[in-house]
Amino acid sequence: MFGQVGQESGWIAVAIPVGQVVGDQQGQGRVVGGRTACPSLAGGQLLDLAGGDALGVPWESRPGAGAHATSSQIEQLPAREGWPRGATSDDTALTLLVAHHLADRDGDGDPAAFLADLAEQEPAIRGLGPTTTAAIEQFRRGDEAVGSTGRATNGAAMRALAIGWVLPHDQAERRRQVTIAMSGATHADPAALVAACVIATCASWALEGASPSMLLEAAIEEAPQAAQEVGANARLAEMLTHVSAGTWQPPANGISLDPYETVTAVLWCATPATALRSGLVNAVQLGGDTDTVAALVGGLMGSKLTAEQVRAELPWHQLVALPEPESEIADIAVALATARAIQSM
Repeated sequence: MFGQVGQESGWIAVAIPVGQVVGDQQGQGRVVGGRTACPSLAGGQLLDLAGGDALGVPWESRPGAGAHATSSQIEQLPAREGWPRGATSDDTALTLLVAHHLADRDGDGDPAAFLADLAEQEPAIRGLGPTTTAAIEQFRRGDEAVGSTGRATNGAAMRALAIGWVLPHDQAERRRQVTIAMSGATHADPAALVAACVIATCASWALEGASPSMLLEAAIEEAPQAAQEVGANARLAEMLTHVSAGTWQPPANGISLDPYETVTAVLWCATPATALRSGLVNAVQLGGDTDTVAALVGGLMGSKLTAEQVRAELPWHQLVALPEPESEIADIAVALATARAIQSM
């Protein structure tokens, strides 16, 4: 694995052949100081993800509570019962686990190895969802394949951010296949796979500097292609089209674990947001699965920010209890950037 050799205005320079073209924010390649620069933001997206997760944890599954809370109340990060203040959930832990997994393999995933790592780390992860928990139990029983739990959930979409960060925006087919394979380790339902593909697509484009409206366009394009690939219905594409038209409204009782509803809510929050801070608060005020929605909003919007900018824009971020030291999270971002550069070759 190549190490960090320099940073420049939100870019990370990695030691790969100088002649290699890597996309910049306009989709063009450039070389910095004799080294190729690739678009990663030194942990900004990872810190944003963790921040959104911690912001939403106290309000999760409290219908209407977030909606009636002021931004000041939300940003105080009150402790959730039984959890330390500022704690993050499985959303951050599993995304970091996928990021480590892909970075260690230069962007290539191994679903069976990932599931083994997940089962090993499960005791230390707070708030694991029902589908992931069932998959771990099946793995420990020695079952060869993960079966459907009968209910599509959003865990695979949450983890798909890291896949988009490591696989270039112009490798849609490969990114889709890796996303389906890695997500299928725990989530067999076709709707969960489609949602994961859409989030991976958005994450990849966000790293290239795509605007929120462009991310929505990319999502609308990816949804039917992914649905066709896995034999799912076209409902997500329809929901996203309503977001684009301004006719989608979030459910009054909060965002459920439904993967289509989750992805739609994320883009509904991110598209009109003028700043990361307001986008995260809006995600929490939707109610329901607040930590997942806010974490995804942060992971997408944070792709444009450095770690320093995140701390400046989110004054409450110092209250977030990161599951890993910030220096290690920055190292993961560098490793992902290197892997993305290698995948671009």
